[in-house]
Amino acid sequence: MQTFRAIDIGWPDSVGIDHGEGWICFQWEDHLYGREGLTIDMYGHCSRNMPFRSGIGLVDYVVHRDSITLRFAPELAKKLELDEEIEIRFDLADSEFEGLKAAMESVGGF
Repeated sequence: MQTFRAIDIGWPDSVGIDHGEGWICFQWEDHLYGREGLTIDMYGHCSRNMPFRSGIGLVDYVVHRDSITLRFAPELAKKLELDEEIEIRFDLADSEFEGLKAAMESVGGF
């Protein structure tokens, strides 16, 4: 399982979530590119460096207080050039953590 340390996380506000609009973005430092990341839209489309590494597929997740574990279908993991299971660690204030949980619950009707 790959593990990343988020340097930035973004998600839509409650209005965007209610309308099914926006993206959840995780960014981390990368030794080759400086910054790398993963974007998931409200329909479950996942991308890294669009359009080169992207796809729609099964994504399962578990949100912990200090991390999120994402599990991708094998074909999607291959397209994203990620392991089938990754962990992204983060430090968020309580209100930010609740916002991230709400956004993840809205993605693709999980």
